[in-house]
Amino acid sequence: MDTSLRLKSVPVFAALSSANLGLVAKLATKRYYPRGEFLCRQGEFGDTLYIIDSGEAILRQTDLQGLERPIGYLREGEAFGIDALLLGDAYDCSVQATTPLEALCIQRQDFERLLEEHPGIQKQLTLPRLVRERLRARSLPAQDKDEPWLLFRRRHWLVLARNLLLPFLILIALVIGVTSLNGLTRLPFFTLSVTVIMAFVLLWFYIDWRNDFYVVTTQRILHREQVILRFETRDEAPLAKIQNINIKRGLVGKLFNFGTMAIQTAGAKGATITLDYLPDPEGMKQVIFKQASHLKSRQKHEEQEEIRQELERKTRKDKTEEKWPIPPLPPEETPQKRGAWKRFWFSRPLLGLRYEQADRITWRKHWIFLVKRIYLALPAFVLITISIVIISSSSALGQRRLPVLLAALVLWIASVFWLWWKWEDWRNDEYIVTKNSIIDIVKKPLFFAEERKEASLDMIQNVSLKKPGPLAALLNFGDVVIQTAGPGGTFTFAGVHRPSEVQRTIFRRIEAYEEERKRQEREQRKSELSTWFQIYHEMEQQKKAKT
Repeated sequence: MDTSLRLKSVPVFAALSSANLGLVAKLATKRYYPRGEFLCRQGEFGDTLYIIDSGEAILRQTDLQGLERPIGYLREGEAFGIDALLLGDAYDCSVQATTPLEALCIQRQDFERLLEEHPGIQKQLTLPRLVRERLRARSLPAQDKDEPWLLFRRRHWLVLARNLLLPFLILIALVIGVTSLNGLTRLPFFTLSVTVIMAFVLLWFYIDWRNDFYVVTTQRILHREQVILRFETRDEAPLAKIQNINIKRGLVGKLFNFGTMAIQTAGAKGATITLDYLPDPEGMKQVIFKQASHLKSRQKHEEQEEIRQELERKTRKDKTEEKWPIPPLPPEETPQKRGAWKRFWFSRPLLGLRYEQADRITWRKHWIFLVKRIYLALPAFVLITISIVIISSSSALGQRRLPVLLAALVLWIASVFWLWWKWEDWRNDEYIVTKNSIIDIVKKPLFFAEERKEASLDMIQNVSLKKPGPLAALLNFGDVVIQTAGPGGTFTFAGVHRPSEVQRTIFRRIEAYEEERKRQEREQRKSELSTWFQIYHEMEQQKKAKT
């Protein structure tokens, strides 16, 4: 079949004009795949659209339990890889030829160059709604380049309409009341004044509606709730930690396609992220499960590739003796020297809100909490110091000067101790994230009470933040709440500076920890596989020796 006619059967190209269809057809190259060969594998980042020209292929998908299942077939004229061609996404299925197969292939790089030269083509493409949204979307504030978002939603427009209804009714009532009492004499001035006020009210409600959103990224789901200069909350959960998703709809929700989605993790007391008035909740649910499946299949694909490489290395005929690198000796442990406590004391900044030591990051409460603690101790210290200076330079007390001065010195020492106690009490409370754990330390000065909670990073289910009021929004501090599945339950990093940065840092540490854990597991499996092959090789050598 002519390439242009074949492309015409693909929905995304169906509306292209003959001239534009011919331009796209020039990009298509024909490839041959024997029976059993994979065109692409689930989880691989793709750049190719496949259009079946002859033959058949089976679609296989790995579910959230890590099991690969057949989900459908591709036949002549059908295409696979629209998201890979337009967005560079990973393939959501593995495609394997069940018969000798020929496919027309279009590369993303060539297609992007064509769209730059002929922008009218993109306007004629028939794109799926989610793809169209992502192509039009802008980057979010503080968005990581290596973690693009897959779906962005605000609350349904009915929420905005509901919030604007009451101010509109009040405006109508006021206009009717003024007209009935004063006729039309004051109506123009009144209408202008009310219109200006109502414009500000409407703008406020619009901004308030626009500030709240739901986002699904390649790694997590995020829900932000914000009222300017009042509060801000942000709930986040890794996709791999999601246990269950429940959707509820009422009659109005069914008519206007919105609902409430409850996302449950294995956190303490069944932690739940609730997305209310969510447009097209089923679509978001599919995106979440699809990306979670991507993560599972990508992990499986990496494991299979490493096993394949290990098999090739072990079965290579011209294999030579491999020289394994000698691991470095562990550093010698030096005995503790006198003054170690001094090094520990001065290695911790006196007023730093965030500092790093080796592989750990430590946060303290915002300095405003220090001010709250010393707001009485500091004035007392200053007043007593001033009093001592006055007493020392005054001769009016006569013989009573020395006893009064000694009493003032005692009070001064007490005020210094009070001030130091409050400052040290603030300084000792620390929140720590290492490469494999989180630590919450609440400690009194000297040798008094200390409470220490610790949990492994792999136990964290979701992380949320809250800026509780105007002062917190102005000074940018808040609480970071960490839900875990372990006995530690909930960790609260209270009053930390830049809570959104703390939240992102924790997630990055979790991702790095998971990657390292998976790498170690793969290395362990490779070592076990090597042992199996070594024993198998020895058995084969023994069989040959006997024969």
